[in-house]
Amino acid sequence: MSRLLAANIALAALLAGHVADHVLRQPADEQLSLVSSLPGLLGTVAVFVALVLVARGMRRAPQIAGALGLLTAAGFVAVHLAPYWSMFSDPYSDRYLDTGSWIQMLAGLVGGLWLAYEGWSASRAAAGFSRSTAPSS
Repeated sequence: MSRLLAANIALAALLAGHVADHVLRQPADEQLSLVSSLPGLLGTVAVFVALVLVARGMRRAPQIAGALGLLTAAGFVAVHLAPYWSMFSDPYSDRYLDTGSWIQMLAGLVGGLWLAYEGWSASRAAAGFSRSTAPSS
């Protein structure tokens, strides 16, 4: 299994866990509306689509997966770590959430960064770049 596929599987699993945490463990009256949740839900679906593309070895899969990893990480920062800024905000610091919810959210952020890195690395490798061909400084 490639590192890109492993990172994509991990992020897909972490996002499924994050959604489950919202639905099953966090108070229902504190959840965002469906409309406000759409970017996160669509992003989760997109990561699963990228997983299929990576598993099938599609040519642009590394770039797609890498971009989605970066967008996922940025989304976690914007929605859960930044202070309230819009209807899409769900700052964890303003809520009384347990350590499990925080760990789940931060793991998803790190998983997004990992997928972004692996997508970038796989894209560079496919383009013929490696440490041995990189210019020395």
